[in-house]
Amino acid sequence: MTDAASDVAALMLAQAAKVPDTVASPVRVLGIDLGTTNSTVAEVVWTRHQAQPPQARCLEVEQTTDTGAYIHVLVPSVVALYQGQVWVGEGARRLRAQASLRRNRDIFYECKNDIGARRTYHLAPSGFHTAAEIGAKVLTFLKAAADASSELSATRTVVTVPASFQVAQRNDTLRAAQLAGLNLQPGDLLDEPVAAFLDYLATHRDTLRAWPQGPQTLVVFDFGGGTCDVAVFRLSIGGAGGPIEIASLAVSRYHRLGGGDIDAAIVHEVLIPRVAEENGLDLNALDFDQRKRHLEPALLSVAEALKVGLCIEIARLHAFGRYAGADKDTIAKTHPGVWPCPCPGYPSLALRSPRLTAARFEELLEPFLDRDFLYARETEYYLTCSIFAPLQDALERAGLLPEDIDLCLMVGGSSLIPQVQEAMRAFLPRAQLLTYGDRESAQVAVARGAAYHALALALLGRGLVQPVAHDAISLRVASGLLELIPRGVALPYPGPNQFAEHLELVVPQTALVGSVPLRVELVAGNEARPVFAATWDIPGLVNRGEPLCLRVQMDANQCLHLE
Repeated sequence: MTDAASDVAALMLAQAAKVPDTVASPVRVLGIDLGTTNSTVAEVVWTRHQAQPPQARCLEVEQTTDTGAYIHVLVPSVVALYQGQVWVGEGARRLRAQASLRRNRDIFYECKNDIGARRTYHLAPSGFHTAAEIGAKVLTFLKAAADASSELSATRTVVTVPASFQVAQRNDTLRAAQLAGLNLQPGDLLDEPVAAFLDYLATHRDTLRAWPQGPQTLVVFDFGGGTCDVAVFRLSIGGAGGPIEIASLAVSRYHRLGGGDIDAAIVHEVLIPRVAEENGLDLNALDFDQRKRHLEPALLSVAEALKVGLCIEIARLHAFGRYAGADKDTIAKTHPGVWPCPCPGYPSLALRSPRLTAARFEELLEPFLDRDFLYARETEYYLTCSIFAPLQDALERAGLLPEDIDLCLMVGGSSLIPQVQEAMRAFLPRAQLLTYGDRESAQVAVARGAAYHALALALLGRGLVQPVAHDAISLRVASGLLELIPRGVALPYPGPNQFAEHLELVVPQTALVGSVPLRVELVAGNEARPVFAATWDIPGLVNRGEPLCLRVQMDANQCLHLE
């Protein structure tokens, strides 16, 4: 594997000797975190012989809302069609409460969960039919903001994806980037846990020197709005300012789990019952359509605000040692104001100064922190899954126990929930928990790490971390499985612009005219998870038993190419 920290230090210190003279100065690169809940764009500008190390910074993006401009580094991954206009970001997020808008018809959010799936939004107009097209709208918005913020054009752009994303999900992300006008090259898709760790290396160099020397096992726990991504790395830490070498051991499978699921639980278990009580309604009189398609979108932002505010207060009490023995029914967050809840049949519904207590919040968190029941549980209205499902999954795939972990980096907005951090401390008894000092950094670390990676690609022609195949990819054949891509092999495989040839296949039947349909199914890992399926036609005239040649390549973006 490449010497990641050594390269980060070299780039951070702008060692001109490492950068070829052919690289023009200045160089501007972008890193984009295309998130489920929020997206972010970061930039790094490098000039030859600059005195200070180049620093990644997240761009503040102006977002149009119905009450004026809103400027922030976080752009909600929400797209809306309203009053003849396409809204992206905060303006679209605020429109979720509009009774006239229907999810996946004229308002779209959490679409990253559908990326790579065959789901289409059939009620939506042209250009808004798939998750890739919605992702493209967000990427286009971020690209336009980045282009407008500087006269320098971006030499390279890196977009992040969950490490657990499979072939179809990565292909869809590339399609979204292409639709947005981003020309992503091999290596420009970066796993989110890797990006987060690169940012931590770049921003906490002094902390790294205090780590014990020798081999260390690191877990990156990336708990965002819609995914919980876990990656396990082996670090080799040299002494006296020596390099840190990093090797990937395992990543978790894709798990549909995020802070948005906690928000949905708050909506359906706390806020909607409160709406019914305040407005004199029988809760059972509210049907699925009213709850799920109208009240939930109107109240999700309220739930998120209550959750975040309560977590900040709990963290403050923890810091003073005053939370453990406190009466948790008296620790609460109130969201002052009157919040309209437009709903068919009940035009004047509203929620007044909603309140969430720490005691109730901990009850709602129980299934998300369950160590024993690791499977997703779905009610009529929302889903719950334990954070220990992806964590145990990654550890088992790496052949490790919780007590084998030395370091755990916590990133993503949902990793800031105090109860999540306490649960991680208890589960990883020997691990030192690595966290960011401020809330915003934990949310934008992935974008900044992507920008550092883009800088390495632009200046040195290679990334900071060698990408590897996280799982073996096999072709299902009549006799079993034929391995095409070995697990852990360096990418691209078998090499740049090369294809591995497999001659073990034969034509399954004779066709004098027409063609022979050939079912192609690819699976991943020991459990043979399906990752690709298609039917190819072999034109006749062909005879049964004639040899077939399958040519295979996996590029640095972990995208598979078959011929």
